Amino acid sequence: MPNIVVRTALGANATADVLSGSQYEYLPFAALVEVGILSDATGVLATVSSGPDILQEEGPVQIGTINQSPRYPDDFFLSDLAAPGDRLKVRLRDTSAAARVVLTVVKLTPV
Repeated sequence: MPNIVVRTALGANATADVLSGSQYEYLPFAALVEVGILSDATGVLATVSSGPDILQEEGPVQIGTINQSPRYPDDFFLSDLAAPGDRLKVRLRDTSAAARVVLTVVKLTPV
C-alpha cells in the first residue's frame, strides 16, 4: 500500500501541482485513493481530481500546525476508486500575501 507524502513550501500567491512528476501521478494499478491535506494557516485552496472524477473543486484546506501530517482517518476527507492509468492531481493555490507550508498525504490501496 503506497503512501505519497509531500511537503510543499507554497510561496505567497503561488500555485503548485503536488503530484507532478511522482511515480504515482498516473496510477499503475486500480486503487482506492484517499487524500489528506493540511496547511499551516488559512488562505490555501486545493483542487483534487482522480482521472475524470473531481473530488474537490477549488476549496479551503484544513488547518493544522506546521509540519503536522494529516492523521488517518480523521483528516482524509477525499476518496475515490481509480482505474489504472488515471491521473491523480492535487493543485494548491495560496490566496494570502504570505508563504504557507502544506502537507499532503495520498494513500493508495490496490483493489
